[in-house]
Parts: sequence; structure tokens; C-alpha cells
Amino acid sequence: MTAAYLQIRHYRTLQKRSLRELAQMLGISPSQLSKIESGKAKLTVDTAIKIAGVLQVPAAVFLTERSTTPRARRSITRKGTATYYENPGMQFEVLCSEFKEKQNLFWKVRITARTFEENGGWRQHPGQEFIHVLSGDLELHTVHYEPLKLSAGDSILFDADQLHAYVAPGNDAEILMMNSVAEVATPP
Repeated sequence: MTAAYLQIRHYRTLQKRSLRELAQMLGISPSQLSKIESGKAKLTVDTAIKIAGVLQVPAAVFLTERSTTPRARRSITRKGTATYYENPGMQFEVLCSEFKEKQNLFWKVRITARTFEENGGWRQHPGQEFIHVLSGDLELHTVHYEPLKLSAGDSILFDADQLHAYVAPGNDAEILMMNSVAEVATPP
């Protein structure tokens, strides 16, 4: 059993909820919840979010393993202090990069390319990529899907090892980007 699975049982019993009661609130069988709590069934992100909502705890409690030693790290990027990179059609602002042994890279990116060619072509890297559009319209091109238009307020998460590219067909688009990484890399 992993500690993350044990946390479900811990918070359920702390709140004096029976297995049956929590299962009913989640819309799953008590048997399925028992398997999740014992680590015999996979806990999906959707189910973790539902459990977190019912038990009123952060979903990360169920989706991540606790460190053997508590940490209290933080990283701050003040306006105008970030490191900048530029690729064809894209300007990267590195956010909160001081952590060693980090699992994610965070960027504020301005997409200036109006065409696929101006963007410099396909990009590809290991891990997953999360994008949240802050302003403007973004076209995400991938080899597996038709171009997808995202507008301010839209988000997407995708496997970044598929070929992908970004275009801002109208005015510049500004996005927040998060890349999962095994080690520090240069901008995608």
C-alpha cells in the first residue's frame, strides 16, 4: 500500500465517514472504494478530485507520496527579474526556477508567430505540457489532431513527446506553460 492510498482511509475515518457512506457520495461501489483504499485498484485523477471535494482536503494529498522529510521550499519571480529566452515566434520568461530537483518548469510565453513557418516548425520533448491562455488566441498544432484554437481562459494538457507547434493567428497570445521534466532542459 502506498501512503497516498492510506491518506483516503485516514481522512475518511478522521471525519467519521463509513466506507459505504463515502462510496455512495462518490457514486462508486463500497467494494471499489475499498480496493482503492487498499491499493488494489488504481486511483484516477478524477476520483481523487471527487474524494478531495467530499473530504475537503487538497487532491494532491491522494495523488503524491509524502517526502520522508517535510519541506518548506518556495521560489519567487518578481516582475522584471526573470530570465528570458527567445525561439522563433516565441519569447519565454522563466518563472520560479530556483528549486533544485524540480519536477516541473514554469514559463510565461508570448507567442508572436502568425504562421507555422514563423514558429520554426515542430517542437518535441519528453513529459507533459500544460498551457493556460492568458490573452489572445492560440492555435496548437500537433501531428495527431487538427489545429486547436484556444482563447483567453482556455487550458490544455497534452503529451509533449508528440510533435507540436504554436501559432497566434491574430495578435500575440500570452500563455502560462508548465512542462514536466526529469531534469532541467532548455525551453521547448
